[in-house]
Amino acid sequence: MWISRIFEEVIPFIPYWVHSRRKRQQAECKNILDQQNFTEYRELSEQQIMCRLMEERQRASAMDEKTFKLSLSLSVGLTFLGLAATFLIKVIGYATVQIILTIFIGLGVLYALSAGYVAVGALRTLPSYGYGTGFLLQHQKQTQECLLAEALARQETMNIIRHLRNETAYQALRNGLFLLVVGILVFLISFVYQLFYPAQGFTL
Repeated sequence: MWISRIFEEVIPFIPYWVHSRRKRQQAECKNILDQQNFTEYRELSEQQIMCRLMEERQRASAMDEKTFKLSLSLSVGLTFLGLAATFLIKVIGYATVQIILTIFIGLGVLYALSAGYVAVGALRTLPSYGYGTGFLLQHQKQTQECLLAEALARQETMNIIRHLRNETAYQALRNGLFLLVVGILVFLISFVYQLFYPAQGFTL
């Protein structure tokens, strides 16, 4: 279990792709109310479901905006920081340290760019349920009272995908920032050491 958790923290993109794909299939399932998580949704009143649908659509909009604005801006900032840090590598005269700095800073920039890629995904419009003229016409013709409950279940499922996207962008940003900080610390230690022992090799 902990191995799986570590894998998700280090490489969050693969679990995100797998889980989001499953959730999309669940949202598009024909009999979604037959699934265990949604069997009791039929017991809600029409007013309760309409209120919940409005809340879920507002939540979807807020999550998309947060992912795009915050995650993308931080991703761009970390990317420029990482690119700027690459110039520090030439200051260090030790080959071993240069390799270490290249690895840490390179991976940090890669994580930051990946987080930006995930954040840009917020521009892609995910399906929304429980609104529109077609939905109202279908609701009027529907003899059963489950149409609204189905829309709520599908909307909640799509919002889980948005949550997974936010979490993935956050994890990538965190990992990128951690690697860049470690790289800068290695640079500072190496630079100070180089000032006192310029003629000696330095290896870790």
